[in-house]
Amino acid sequence: MKLARRDFLLLSAQAGLAAAARLPSEKPRVGFVRSNHPKLARPSSLEDPLDYERVRDMVWKAIEYAPTRAGRLEQKIPRGSWVVIKPNIVFLRPQPSYAPGDITDMRVTQAVLEYVARFSQARRITIAEGGSYRRPSDPLTDSAVIQNGRRVDALSFDWGTEEFPGWGGTLGGMLKEFAGAFPDKQFDYVDLAYDAVRDASGNFLRIEVPKTPRGVGGFGARTDYYITNTIRNCDFLISVPVLKIHEGSGITCCFKNYVGTAPREAYGAPRRWWNVHLHEEHSLEGRIDSFICDLAAFHPPDYNVVDAIRGLQYMEHNIGKPDQSVRNNMVLAGEDTVATDALAAYLAGFNVWDMEFLHMAVQRDLGTMELKQIEVVGDEPDRARWIWGKPNTRRGPWFGRCNREWRVGVGQADSLERLKRVTIPTDTLNLVKVAGPPSPGAPYVAAVRVRSEATAKAYLWLGVRGKARALLNGQPVLEVENLTRYRIGQFREPVELRSGENLLVIEVRPAGDEALLSALLVGPRNNGDTVDGIRWEA
Repeated sequence: MKLARRDFLLLSAQAGLAAAARLPSEKPRVGFVRSNHPKLARPSSLEDPLDYERVRDMVWKAIEYAPTRAGRLEQKIPRGSWVVIKPNIVFLRPQPSYAPGDITDMRVTQAVLEYVARFSQARRITIAEGGSYRRPSDPLTDSAVIQNGRRVDALSFDWGTEEFPGWGGTLGGMLKEFAGAFPDKQFDYVDLAYDAVRDASGNFLRIEVPKTPRGVGGFGARTDYYITNTIRNCDFLISVPVLKIHEGSGITCCFKNYVGTAPREAYGAPRRWWNVHLHEEHSLEGRIDSFICDLAAFHPPDYNVVDAIRGLQYMEHNIGKPDQSVRNNMVLAGEDTVATDALAAYLAGFNVWDMEFLHMAVQRDLGTMELKQIEVVGDEPDRARWIWGKPNTRRGPWFGRCNREWRVGVGQADSLERLKRVTIPTDTLNLVKVAGPPSPGAPYVAAVRVRSEATAKAYLWLGVRGKARALLNGQPVLEVENLTRYRIGQFREPVELRSGENLLVIEVRPAGDEALLSALLVGPRNNGDTVDGIRWEA
């Protein structure tokens, strides 16, 4: 791979001059560019495999459209700073979980690296990732990747020229070439899997999630984490994820990219070289959203560039479906990580309201998730949106964010205001825990107002442990009983919401000493996404 220096300098100067003409707006701005964007030097079909120059043009155009609060991206990067670029390179060929679209396109990673090298006054530029493959010097051999008879990792794996047209070779070779082209800067790679912070005795050190000025701390079941030196100590962090579907959080994008920052040397297990203990210790009611947001709190992204050129639907890794890899030829960029992930979720066909980790990030004051409050510059999102295949696993089909705001009591719900207002941190309402032991002959009552922008057909998804009777606007809509395993969305009934306020009341009689409840209103496709245009109010 060789840098076309004349083309490189020309395009760089053009991008810098164009970006200089942009000023940040009051709304968070997300740049959104498809390969057929008319302002690209060589607009291409959305099915075109592209080449490096066209991918670079897309990346730089998206960055141009999304300046930071300080101005152009390079103006936010301090002089002499250490910049870390974090792509997603979770697997390598021929690991069974790998499929085209599983990792960040190498051309996008190089385009970001090239932009920072050319325009900024950074002193050190690092590509950092912690994937599910052991480094060659690791004495253990499980999860080792062998290529041409030798052990390799993300730095030394040779991608050839077919996977990413116009880009070939290794990350190490790319970094060496940039070091030659920019001798005033240092270029290197850090394997985050082996970069855990340690105490004075050399033991892995757990660090508590930092609190915000408003006192918001960690969300995980455990709120002290093993983290990496590189993420903790770098001056400027650019998240460069691939957009794909994820069974645990809906999508994997900028926030989910932080799972690769958790050191596998601390969170892995024998013959399981992935962050198995991160999931076991920090997940909240089976969801990973809590630790995604917590890990980001140690150093939130200073900027984001999203590879949506090719991704995976149905699941985040290879499941053998021939249509799993999908080409979209899109790039997103933005300073506001919440806004960038919100647009990514929308483009993948989700209701943004269902992204649990975005709600947590908003509580931590990390950005804006309401699409109406986000300025998208470049292409029109509505024209690019389509419904990606949702996850369907042993846990069941994908489901959105259940109601968290309840009025709870025991007996008859003659007045909503007489019921106790309860906000729960997860999808499941434990009625015994919030309302006390059951009373013989008197059901628990859980009620919530549902405000709808318009009349809407929907499905009521209930998860119940016990016997439940649901009423919508005073009319019985569902009566069920479950004395075995509780699951979210195990009972489903079509309903119709009226425009304005609706009242959902659910009576629950316990099964033994348990009374569990979850409620979700799903759109007419009945695919787990919350119906558009509603909000829950206790």
